[in-house]
Amino acid sequence: MISILFPVHTGCALISISLFIWRGTMMWIGRPLKNRFLRRTLPDSVDTVFLTTGILMAFVLEISPLDSHWLAAKIGGLLAYIVLGAVALKYGRSKWLKRTCFIAALCVFAYVASVARTMQVLPWQNLI
Repeated sequence: MISILFPVHTGCALISISLFIWRGTMMWIGRPLKNRFLRRTLPDSVDTVFLTTGILMAFVLEISPLDSHWLAAKIGGLLAYIVLGAVALKYGRSKWLKRTCFIAALCVFAYVASVARTMQVLPWQNLI
């Protein structure tokens, strides 16, 4: 089961961040997407599969965010990424705020990916 879920989850992560970067770039240059499928349907569908496979993997591996500090950090990072992404792409009132939240969301995504890869709350800890 994990041999199927893990590649799907990883692929969805790559597609999700690629779509976010594309939508953020369009916001940055002032060319918002008009096509509803590209703006909402495709990203929401990919993110749903992404989240579902993550939950299924935690269930199959019997990992709880209450017992696993790295998983709790990953979920917290995910929530921060969602809020920052929403401000960057939709709710931000000024161009400066949207751009700042876009860059912050990319940094948070990099943190979440690092936590997932190393299974450490502070993934850079072993580099020092």
